[in-house]
Amino acid sequence: MKDYLQLIAVFAVLLLLIPCVGYARRESEKAAAGGLQGYETVKILCEETGRVAEYSMKDYIIGAVFAQMPADFEDEALKAQAVLASTYARRRILAESAEPAADLRGAHMSDDGSRYQAFFTEDQAREVYGDGYGAALKKITAAAEYAEPLTLSWQGEPILVAFHGISYGKTESAQVMWGEEIPYLTSVDSEWDAELEECETVRDYSEAEMKRLLTAEFTDCDLSGEPEGWLTAAERSPGGTVLKMRVGGEICEASRICALLDLPSQHIEVEYADGEFTCRALGCGHLVGMSQHGANEMAKQGSGCEEILLHYFTGCEMMRK
Repeated sequence: MKDYLQLIAVFAVLLLLIPCVGYARRESEKAAAGGLQGYETVKILCEETGRVAEYSMKDYIIGAVFAQMPADFEDEALKAQAVLASTYARRRILAESAEPAADLRGAHMSDDGSRYQAFFTEDQAREVYGDGYGAALKKITAAAEYAEPLTLSWQGEPILVAFHGISYGKTESAQVMWGEEIPYLTSVDSEWDAELEECETVRDYSEAEMKRLLTAEFTDCDLSGEPEGWLTAAERSPGGTVLKMRVGGEICEASRICALLDLPSQHIEVEYADGEFTCRALGCGHLVGMSQHGANEMAKQGSGCEEILLHYFTGCEMMRK
């Protein structure tokens, strides 16, 4: 699938870097201003051309799931991802209906993946899947048809959709990762993830390479001490995810170190021995909301779409239009 799993990992890292806190609050306020009925055309701005393309809700869900989850995942996991896509679209539609953003030119979102969730056009999906496109389309279309009338809601409005590639065995709360309490984005078990090969990423750096990277990024940091003290955790979540790092005495956000060292999540450990740094990361993405691999493992064990979603999004319910 042309390194599709690698694409998913990259997307999950991008989610880690999106400024979610203020964005979540603004969207919540806007979404509360409207209902769910009558908004079934999704408009997406192409940033390169300035044109706005319109999709039916079903076609939007198909393009979103193509961009967000491998089609060889279990059917119930694909359905869960599809419901999150319909939920995301309806939340965006309500937000733009209440307070249109001038830069979207009447669209509900754009194809800028650093601001909005990923979406593939048919041509992009064909390029990724090649000869397997037809089979992938059949599976994803079935998931989209299931999800099209459904919205995952909290107190009657579409939720703030959050998902990541894989957790370290637990998800993290929005409060811990983004500093904003969102009642349904709490830490839950995802024990299936810790047993999967995809859970762990290891990067090795020589002492010289690590020093070069750190001094280039942190020009005022003091690396005169022993190498094992150059890079250490300064603050962790209750589950062990690193929130802040200490670089030669300077404190920074852990996400900055993850980007610098090509680590896909903030659940990290850094060890030094014999002139080499070993950096281990468990999980992929911001670790909030649904773990995609966890959803897939739940589906393998017989869980349905609704059970998966209600596990990862505490206290939510499925609404049907």
